[in-house]
Amino acid sequence: MAGRIVKDDIEALRRQADIVAIVGDYTTLRRAGRSFKGLCPFHTEKTPSFTVTPEGNFFHCFGCGASGDIYDFLQRVEGLEFPEAVESLARRAGFTLRYEEMSPRQRQALGERSRLVEVTRAAQEWYHRTLFADAGKVAREYLTERGFGREDAVQFGLGFAPLEWSAATDALRSQGLAPDDLIAVGITARTDTGRLRDRFRGRLMFPVEDAGGDVVGFGGRVLPALDYGGFDPPKYLNSPETPLYKKSRVLYGLRHARSEIVQDGAVLVCEGYTDVMALHQADVGNAVATCGTAVGTEHLRTIARYAPRVVLAFDGDAAGVQAAERAWEAARAIAADDGVRLDVHVLLLNDGMDPAEFARQAGAAAVREAIDAAQPVVPFVVDHRLTHADLTTEAGRTAALRDAVEVLAREPDQDLRREWARTVVADRIGVAYDFVVRTADRMGVTIDAHEGVASTTASGRAPAAASREIDRARARRERAVLRVALQSPQLLPDEWFELAADDFTHPRARAIFVALSAAGGAGVAIDAVLEQASDDDERAVIRAVALEEDLELTGRAPGDDESLASMVAAERVRRLLAERLADAEGRLRAELARLHHKKDADRVRQLQQELQALQRRRRDLVTIVG
Repeated sequence: MAGRIVKDDIEALRRQADIVAIVGDYTTLRRAGRSFKGLCPFHTEKTPSFTVTPEGNFFHCFGCGASGDIYDFLQRVEGLEFPEAVESLARRAGFTLRYEEMSPRQRQALGERSRLVEVTRAAQEWYHRTLFADAGKVAREYLTERGFGREDAVQFGLGFAPLEWSAATDALRSQGLAPDDLIAVGITARTDTGRLRDRFRGRLMFPVEDAGGDVVGFGGRVLPALDYGGFDPPKYLNSPETPLYKKSRVLYGLRHARSEIVQDGAVLVCEGYTDVMALHQADVGNAVATCGTAVGTEHLRTIARYAPRVVLAFDGDAAGVQAAERAWEAARAIAADDGVRLDVHVLLLNDGMDPAEFARQAGAAAVREAIDAAQPVVPFVVDHRLTHADLTTEAGRTAALRDAVEVLAREPDQDLRREWARTVVADRIGVAYDFVVRTADRMGVTIDAHEGVASTTASGRAPAAASREIDRARARRERAVLRVALQSPQLLPDEWFELAADDFTHPRARAIFVALSAAGGAGVAIDAVLEQASDDDERAVIRAVALEEDLELTGRAPGDDESLASMVAAERVRRLLAERLADAEGRLRAELARLHHKKDADRVRQLQQELQALQRRRRDLVTIVG
């Protein structure tokens, strides 16, 4: 990004970009009145619930609740930061952005990144060409043995680093690239004597890209057919930490997996590059891999942009369990720091089988079934510990129980904690559930809060249930009135102008009315109303009300005039106003009941006159409604 984008350009681009065309690249949209509908790109559904409106350039999904403007859509679907979303939209729309003046340090940083990205791009292209040259035959044969063809190599941009001291360095220097830049991105190393040497030698090369598609580093695998002499190199070698490559943040294959991760709502995290390739080859496109490091908080923060469910495809041995626990710890840290909850699960495979082998043997359907049935991380960890515990003695069972409770204590969801205490801990150890609860209590861990059940009436229904039904009905009527104001303001009757914020009892309905009034009243542009909203949740509700289908108003046959729709709209507003008058009548009657008809005669007479006026007004409204 070339400095801060001029704010006026952000707003101008937001107004003139075509959200229907942008969203249409991710899901098929069909016109539905003033809006467009399609399947939601953020969750799997069979019936379209995703609505896009060109007016205001915003979207709302009635299935999963996703909502926002055109920038929000690009941030969510592509996993971009806000400036990246603006620049992405500008490129698509052919809009030239202006940037505020940068400081010398900003200009230097921008120049360094752009220069280094050019170096990694040139290196990837050279490695890729070498893979398909004569020198790359040994690497191509290895890929064939692993079940990968040319198409797979091209899709993931694979390459080959010859088993020579400085083949890549010499080739890239001949293109005019500076030695210091080659060293900076980890392609080249300088020996103690000052000579330049290739970091990757005799390896199949896997380029690692960031979310924007820039190559930021490499992973290299040794090839069994090559003779490395007396030197036994590590099986995998990854780029060192560089200004571009931070292994705690990057995920291999993310660019290829991004859209399917969003669609599935889940990401499958593997340990190896070829696992990712094999899964994609088997049409399991939501797989990524860490680059030689454990899953950490930055990895999960990246994943959280796309999906709430993380499935770890790790070995079930002690190292795999430890890696799962670290990922779970990172997920809890994100929940505490960012307020974002990720559901971490573990995919259990047959002994000795990796995800690539499973995908090839079982097929995509079986892999997806296994992902759906993946075990939550807490029972996975507990089960592993109990498997290795001594459950044949009283002392062993006691120690195992305490260990299991310690794991359960780290689960913030008490409902899950209670369920796993019953189904995993008590059943496996062979003790009563109440004993698990009492043991946890002694350890200071709450498993079951023993919350009482609300009392019920003789009919078996909670006393407040009826009033809750009434409240919900009132909330639906208030929403229907606001729907008219946002979608068809020309249908509103004169009584609309008598309504006030207090006539809306539901907090969200009242907030929408206040935002609508502050923006200028019914008939203003939707983006003006959104600007008056207090938070993102409120804006999401406004978009939902503005987009949801209203069959009573829009279900007329072609050629019908708007008289019937006007009657429906008027009925809604007048009923709400009549309810306010009925409430006022109730308050007057209550006050009259407290007064003495002789001592407070003047006040009684005044209230009776006010009550008669309210009754006449309400009867008129009810008559019109009827």
